[in-house]
Amino acid sequence: MINGNRISINVDSHKKHIDPMIYSNFIEHLGECIHNGLWTYDPVNVPLVEGNPFLVGVRKDILESVKDLKVSVLRAFGGCYSDVYHWKDAIGPRESRKIVKNKQWARFPISLYKGLGPKIENQFGTDEFCHFCEAIGAEPYLNINYSTGTPEEAAQWVEYCNGSINTEYGALRAKNGREKPYNVKFWGIANEIWGRQEVGRERHPENYAKRYLLFAKAMREKDSNIKLVAVGWVKSAWNQAVLEGIGEEWVDYLSVHKYVPLPLKLSTIVGKKRKTTEESYYSLMTAARLIEKVINDTWEDITTILGKNSHVRIAFDEWGVWEKMRQIVKTNYYLQDGLCTSDILLTFQKMSDKCPMANWAQLINCIGTIQTDPAGLILTPVYLAFKFFVDHTYNNLITSLDIECETFDSNKFGCIPKTNNVPYIECNATINNEGDKLSIMLINKHFTNDLTVELEINRFVPKEQGNIIELNSQSPFDYNTIENRNKIKLKKKEIDNIKPRMMFKLPAHSVMVLKLNKK
Repeated sequence: MINGNRISINVDSHKKHIDPMIYSNFIEHLGECIHNGLWTYDPVNVPLVEGNPFLVGVRKDILESVKDLKVSVLRAFGGCYSDVYHWKDAIGPRESRKIVKNKQWARFPISLYKGLGPKIENQFGTDEFCHFCEAIGAEPYLNINYSTGTPEEAAQWVEYCNGSINTEYGALRAKNGREKPYNVKFWGIANEIWGRQEVGRERHPENYAKRYLLFAKAMREKDSNIKLVAVGWVKSAWNQAVLEGIGEEWVDYLSVHKYVPLPLKLSTIVGKKRKTTEESYYSLMTAARLIEKVINDTWEDITTILGKNSHVRIAFDEWGVWEKMRQIVKTNYYLQDGLCTSDILLTFQKMSDKCPMANWAQLINCIGTIQTDPAGLILTPVYLAFKFFVDHTYNNLITSLDIECETFDSNKFGCIPKTNNVPYIECNATINNEGDKLSIMLINKHFTNDLTVELEINRFVPKEQGNIIELNSQSPFDYNTIENRNKIKLKKKEIDNIKPRMMFKLPAHSVMVLKLNKK
């Protein structure tokens, strides 16, 4: 039995660098992510971007909101769609671009998911994507067409993005309005190619590794500095065979994907309503443990084949909270999803040495952080969770932090297993490079109860004045709507009684950050 809740932080302890690429995102031609999401086709009652011909279909409110999110890497154009995407269809004069059927997502029953696989008018292509990345300050990450494309097509894409104007495809880029190379660093070769959902599925990892090398070598001939991402899985037999077949020279990241709770059964496909019970809430509050296991297992696969000194790292380039397939067209999120996201981001902070990149899937509407409508945006609790981290944590993780608190047990929920002894309180402490600004991020997972915490800060004497920022609402199942866009928002208040040892209260089902300055 724990007698009270205590957190002890030793600020002088070892620090781990937090890679900002853990705050990355992803877009795909799926649902309303790009079509009438990121790129506007139908009329809206909000201004569009002016002054950049490559961004004429982007809403100003989206551009500003995504810029505020400080997305570090943006992956495109899939996902599953990447293996039917031909990049040349979406360059040059917009009026002459090829309109194509969505061969990936239009395969599914429209009666179940209206709008799942929109017709692709290819108005938002390579140039638009790279200009959008520049406008929001993100590194572009492109996924090549492995299944219906060729190594030559992929290599030409690298040259179009990164080649000088003296090359064939660099000259074509200049003809299309951009002389300066985009210098796209990250390139993925295929997506979830082990799965039934993929066009061109590879059942055998050895076959994928052999064909992967054809792409990798052709692409590196065009730019030897690009970073290559190979398809991983949550199965070690696949990962180890792929890495064995590729060899360390030709890969920089092994990708893994995981959505929670996403149970693959009939109720996921046809069901409409998400679970909103105390039992499902507590299960979701354990999802970070599953993500941690996926990272550790994948890291074990990398080091087993390539050794502990390998440069290869994990790109967790699709992850998110996803329960029902109907969320795939347009999604809103509960407060609980923001808490779950925050908990997983704490895990990514702790593990960014192994997994330096993580891409929430997706950016807009389709299981997205932002939901659009013709008159405005809904910034979901997931968006607010990311904003919490990018605005209010620092890039050095303090490794000596101890938590004493009560725990809970949870039941299996979708892919999330039954879990025991989960602390009600989670906490990370981060500090700036100069060592004079401290951020303490805390989550109270208790469904109903506020928790009083005794906080002890060692080797850092804080000023008495500081700030508390909080993400909370009356119910964990509250969410923002068109009628009430700010029902849930980040709330900031100043406090003036900070001590190295103090008591404070964490509201039920909340995330809180305490920001301190050194005396």
